[in-house]
Amino acid sequence: MTGRIRDEAIRTVRERASLSEVVSDVIALRRRGRSAVGLCPFHAEKTPSFTVSEDRGFFHCFGCGEHGDVFGFVMKTQSLTFPEAVRRVADRFGVSLPEEAGEPARRREPLTAANAAAAAFFQAELRGSGGGRARAYLRERGLTEEVIERFGLGWAPGAGEALARHLRTKGVPLEDALTAGLVMRRDRPDGAGGVLDRFRERIMFPITDTSGKVIAFGGRILPGRPAGGEPPPKYLNSAESPVFRKGHTLYGLALARDAIRKADRAIVVEGYLDLIALAQAGIGEVVAPLGTALTAEQLRLLRRFTETVIACFDGDLAGRRAAARSFPVFLEAGLWGRGAFLPAGEDPDTFVRAQGRVALEGVLAAAEPLVEAFVGELAGPKAEAVGRYAQAAREVARLLKRVREPHEFDVLVRLAAQRLGVREETLRSEGAPGVAPAAAPDEPHAPGAEATLVELMAEDATLAERVAACGIIAEFQHPEWRRTAEALARGEETDRMAVVQSLPRGMRDRLARRLLAERPDAAAERDRALADCIAKIRRRGQRGEERRLRDEIRTAEARGDAAAVEAAMRRLKQLMDEAQAEKART
Repeated sequence: MTGRIRDEAIRTVRERASLSEVVSDVIALRRRGRSAVGLCPFHAEKTPSFTVSEDRGFFHCFGCGEHGDVFGFVMKTQSLTFPEAVRRVADRFGVSLPEEAGEPARRREPLTAANAAAAAFFQAELRGSGGGRARAYLRERGLTEEVIERFGLGWAPGAGEALARHLRTKGVPLEDALTAGLVMRRDRPDGAGGVLDRFRERIMFPITDTSGKVIAFGGRILPGRPAGGEPPPKYLNSAESPVFRKGHTLYGLALARDAIRKADRAIVVEGYLDLIALAQAGIGEVVAPLGTALTAEQLRLLRRFTETVIACFDGDLAGRRAAARSFPVFLEAGLWGRGAFLPAGEDPDTFVRAQGRVALEGVLAAAEPLVEAFVGELAGPKAEAVGRYAQAAREVARLLKRVREPHEFDVLVRLAAQRLGVREETLRSEGAPGVAPAAAPDEPHAPGAEATLVELMAEDATLAERVAACGIIAEFQHPEWRRTAEALARGEETDRMAVVQSLPRGMRDRLARRLLAERPDAAAERDRALADCIAKIRRRGQRGEERRLRDEIRTAEARGDAAAVEAAMRRLKQLMDEAQAEKART
C-alpha cells in the first residue's frame, strides 16, 4: 500500500488536468457554449445528455444522474480506486505526487517481481515433460489451450526445492520469496535449516490484483493421489503478504473487468475451475472468492464495476440457506444481490459443460433477490408459525440497525414488512440506528432549509467553509442532511465528489444546471440563500426553545414555584427580543 496522497497534491492534479481531454478518450464531445456534450458512457442513450464543464471541472449526465470530476470519471470508466485514479491522471499530465508516510511502493515491487517469476516458472513446468498429468487433467475438465494460456495456469512440481532453486537463479532474494509466501523455512532433525516450496504437485492458478499483476497463487492437487499419511488440502492459497489480502481479493477480476462493465453485471461462482469454465463458454463477467465465503470487502471491490451482482448457489436446501446467509454481507457492502440456483448436485462448471451457455443464461435470468432468501429462511415454511415470524421480524430489525443509507433502509423495511406480514412502523422504530433514518427529501417536494444549505455547500466550497464556521450544522434535525453537511464541511479532496454523487438525483440535476448557467448574479443569489437558510434554521430552534419555556412556565405555575416562573419568563422575553431584532435586520 502506498502512502496517502496529500490534499494539496490532489488539488494540483485537478487544476492541471483537462477533463475534456480525459472524457474524449471514451466518448466524442462537441461544443455547446462554454460546455461540451456527448452520449453518456454510463447508460444507453440516443440524444446527448452528458455534459462536461471544463471551467468548473465536472461532468454531469441529465439522463442517468452520474456526476463527478476528472478523478470520478477515471474511477468509473477504468474501475479504479480514488488514489489509483489520482495517480493515473497525475501520470498523464506530468504532475509529481509527494505522498505522506505509508508503506513505500518499493516494498511491494520486489514481491510482485517474485510472484511474476514464480508464475513464469509454473507455466513452463506445465508445458514441460513433468506437467503431463496436469495437462491431461485439464483436458478432462474441458479446458482449451487458449484458456489455459489466458488464465496463466501452471504446474508446481513435486521436488521440494524446484521453485526455490529457480528463484535463486533469477536473483530473487530469499526474504522476498519468504514474504511472498512462495517458499517456507523448514527445520531438520539434525538442526540444519533450509527452505521448502510451499506448492508441490499442484495445478497453479495465478491470483492477480485489479491491474493484472500476480500477487498470490491458488494450488489444486490432482485427483487419484496415492493414499497414505494425512491427506493434503484440496486447495491451498498463498499466505497473506503485503501485496495479498485474501478477503479483499477476487480471482479473475482483472480479466473480467471489461466484460463486467460491458454487461453491467458480475457473476460470482465458488471455484477457480467454475470461473474458467464459464469464461470459456463466453460468460466473461465472472469472479470467484478464494476458497472462503464472500466478504463485504470483496463485494465493495466488485461494486466499483457494477451494482448488479448475481451469486450462484446449489438449488437444494443447503444452497438456499447459504444464499440467506450471504444477504447481510451483500447489504453491508451496499449491494442487494441476487441468487441464481442451479439444479441440485450441479455446479457452474458441470452445468455449463453439460447444458451449454444458453441454459446457464436461463438460470441467471431467473436469479432471485437475496432478500427473499434471507427473509424466507427466517420466516420458515409454515405461514401459521407466528412465533417464527416474530423472530424473523426481530432479526430483520437487528440487521436494519447496520443500514446507514436512508434509501436502502426504506426499501428493506418495505420488503421485509410485506414478506413477514408485520407493520412497517414497527420495523422502522425497532431497526432505527439511534433515530430512524428518514429518506432524504427529494422531488417533487421543494427542498427545505437544511437541504438547500447542503446544496449550496456542494455548489461552492467557500460556502461550505462559512456554514461550518457559523455552527449551524449542529442544529440540523434530519440525520442524513447533517451527515452530508458535516462531510462537505470537512472539505477533504478525497470525499467531496463522492458526497456530491450521493446526493438525491433531483438535487444533483439542479446543482449541475446552476453551475452551467453562468449567471452574473449567481454569487449574490447564493449569499442571500445562505443567509435565509441559516435564519430559518435558527428561528426553528428559537421557536422550539420558546415552546419549551412556555411548558416550563405552566409547570412551575402549577406547583407554585414563583422563582422558576420568573426565570423562565425572563429567558422567554430575551428569546423573543432576539427574534424580533433578527427579523428587523433581514
